[in-house]
Amino acid sequence: MNIVQVNNEIGQIKRVLVHRPGPETQRFPHGEFALAFPLRPTSSGFNLEQAQAEHDALTTALRESGATVIELRDLLGETLAESPCVRRELIDRFLANCRIEGTELAEAATQYLEEAPDNDQFIARLFEGIRYGDTALAETTRYPLAALTHSAFDLDTFLSGPLNTAFFMRDPLSAIGAGVSLNRMYWHDRNREVDILQTIIECHPAFADTPRWFDHGSSFHLEGGDVINLGETTLALGLSSRTESLALDRLCQNLLWGDPRSAITDIYVFEVPQSGNRLHLDAYLSPIDHDTFVVDPALAHGARVYHGRRGRKRETVRIEERTEPLSRILSDAVGGGPVRLLDFGKGGTGRMEFEYGNGAAGILSLAPGNLCVCAENLTANEALSNAGMTLHPVSIQEMTAGFGGPNSLCLPLERESL
Repeated sequence: MNIVQVNNEIGQIKRVLVHRPGPETQRFPHGEFALAFPLRPTSSGFNLEQAQAEHDALTTALRESGATVIELRDLLGETLAESPCVRRELIDRFLANCRIEGTELAEAATQYLEEAPDNDQFIARLFEGIRYGDTALAETTRYPLAALTHSAFDLDTFLSGPLNTAFFMRDPLSAIGAGVSLNRMYWHDRNREVDILQTIIECHPAFADTPRWFDHGSSFHLEGGDVINLGETTLALGLSSRTESLALDRLCQNLLWGDPRSAITDIYVFEVPQSGNRLHLDAYLSPIDHDTFVVDPALAHGARVYHGRRGRKRETVRIEERTEPLSRILSDAVGGGPVRLLDFGKGGTGRMEFEYGNGAAGILSLAPGNLCVCAENLTANEALSNAGMTLHPVSIQEMTAGFGGPNSLCLPLERESL
């Protein structure tokens, strides 16, 4: 069985994976918010109630569009119930990415996870982190001298930090055609999210026959915001501060040569501009209808684009730079017909600087021309409406803090083919 089928970014969403923010977002070492959310330097807290309300509005829009919404925790729970023996394997994989040094600390963290009384508690311990004080390291009878001399562990410090960004569901896993890419995250701690997803992909019966295009154990970084399905045989990839060229070389080789189940024949690689908190290709380019794209002007007028195809010799990939206008490149990518590129004006100052930085180009297509957008982007949304699009605005300010749009918060696992 394989429930994955995504060969475009605009077909009706039929199945989508999400993670609703939970108690893990409230766990800070000594209340030091910046240590738990380093990408929010101007914030001092995370309003969980508001974030959950935002997430509920997003999933309501998805369900109303006809999508089956799958919660990551539920999927992991089903996996553990189906194959109880995978818990031990997941513990080993997960703790290996926690950078816990030394036998005693590793054993204490392992014991804490192993002794979770049921799967719900086990999942909570993975997501909410492991403090020294949660483990047997807190028992003074084990370390009496350290306790007497007040040189024992700081019980509030984390051995394994909470997975407080797991609701950015698009980054760790990518769906490409009938397969998936288990990505290698730029921030090491986020690889624990991929560990969980790898366990699901390997052991849940719904993914039993799912090909894997990229190995999470790779040495090179690849994140899902830099993966955009343009068609059954065509893929766009971003070369960004979060995704390395070496990773893209490996992914291209795997898709073009590695597995006959891959239908990909053409891969377009875009050098992603780095502007403020826009990190991935999907913050600059979004397919929104059969012939229509939203394109940030910084990408349209400044990015270098490369075209990858099979080389003449087996296992080789031929890469050529494309110098035509972006409209011509995208036209070729989607079959040769005319395309329409929408932009919302230059983002140097003022209103559009805010909106581009607030996910204006990070649009989630629920179906062709039916778009889930950030409610606060008034100028961009007016332009989309004037272009004939149907909008489903949601506010996601607490969840994203400007690091992405609605597309960054969910991973479509199945879309209708075009």
